[in-house]
Amino acid sequence: MRQTALALVLAILSGCAAYHAKPLRAPALAALKGPPHRALVAAARALKVPGLRPLALDFRRPLTGKELGVIAVIANPALRALRARERIARAQVFAAGLLPDPVIQFSALKPYGVGAGGRTMALSDGFLWDLSRLVTRSTDIRMAQERASAVRYQVAWREWVAANETRLAARQVYWLKAEWVIAHKALALWKGHESLLRGDLRRHLIARSRWLFFQAAQDALRMKAAALHRALRAARVALAGQLGLAPATPLAMARPHRLRPVAGAPRALFHHAVSRRLDLVAMVAAYHSANAALLRAVLDQYPRLSLGAAGARNSSGVAEAGLQLSLVLPLFNANRGAVAIARSKRAALFKDYVARLAAARSQIYRLAGAQASLDRELARFKGRGLVLAHTARAAQAAYRVHALGLVSYLTLMQELTTVELKMTALRLARAATTLALITATARPWSGKTA
Repeated sequence: MRQTALALVLAILSGCAAYHAKPLRAPALAALKGPPHRALVAAARALKVPGLRPLALDFRRPLTGKELGVIAVIANPALRALRARERIARAQVFAAGLLPDPVIQFSALKPYGVGAGGRTMALSDGFLWDLSRLVTRSTDIRMAQERASAVRYQVAWREWVAANETRLAARQVYWLKAEWVIAHKALALWKGHESLLRGDLRRHLIARSRWLFFQAAQDALRMKAAALHRALRAARVALAGQLGLAPATPLAMARPHRLRPVAGAPRALFHHAVSRRLDLVAMVAAYHSANAALLRAVLDQYPRLSLGAAGARNSSGVAEAGLQLSLVLPLFNANRGAVAIARSKRAALFKDYVARLAAARSQIYRLAGAQASLDRELARFKGRGLVLAHTARAAQAAYRVHALGLVSYLTLMQELTTVELKMTALRLARAATTLALITATARPWSGKTA
């Protein structure tokens, strides 16, 4: 008997989990370093994210926007935290499939007081198992699975958004640096000719108003260069943060290719996004989970049955044995509150889905229009820039042989600098719009665009 009881206790204890305390601060600070290059290479080669393809990373050469996007998906701390939430959802699916443990009851009552003489100890035992859990088990599993699917799709959507945001951040660093170089070269040109302008002012070859105009233009250009330098530093820090790197980590980035525009009418793009955007797919899964939750609440209205065996021996020594039945009658509560809550949650999720659809449609129409507008503006400025660049080369040659005055030459170069800065800003704006449209329409990466 003792051996049987010991075996039962050991069997129960063997299925129990063990607790181990885990420190927080030291491992968290160590995790800030991010994964090593070899771990990133292996993870990028085995990447399984909707819309993204596995890549062969090579840190010996400049990284493209695609490669930086994949690195962000792997190493971004916020995404790694979201993936931990996904593991919680999977654990909830596992928990939903577990059967309830049976209940064993035992009591021993010793008689005492007047008339207790000759009486034996009263004993009772019982075994009870909740059968109602078997009725709702499949619904519980389906509810947890749909909830886990919603979390999984939501994590995949955040990964997709982060990858495209990183591609844009890399382009911001590149084009902000290009703008700063243009402004810096223009400032160097002005500073190189400032003494000549002062001499012309002293000899009254140019009016003082013209000199003040050039000074104001130079001050504006200096402020523009300083603002671009600040924006460039902030963009580099932001890019390092998206990649899970320290703010001062140097990055060698390749020159970005021109992004292919997202083709198609806005209506067709929206209908494509309805079935492909993972945030919308996640909301569909959440709605299915709410349907299962409502069914679960309805099933809980019915009487809950527990069945088992019972045995007893009273104080006179008479032993008894038989079945034990427990039934919860739905007379007052009947789980009506849980049903009302489940119905309200399902209705709220439906409204949320409609609102998200409306927001996605508005976003796609707006971005498609902005992309077309920026393409037209870029084409116009590109033609103007080519003409100005050709004129500037001719003016530079004429100035060298003193066939063109200094004021006319600097005025022309100022116009060229303005157009170049505008062109660079337009390229960045178009890249931001196209990447936002790629994200909003869930178009997978294709071609050699970086």
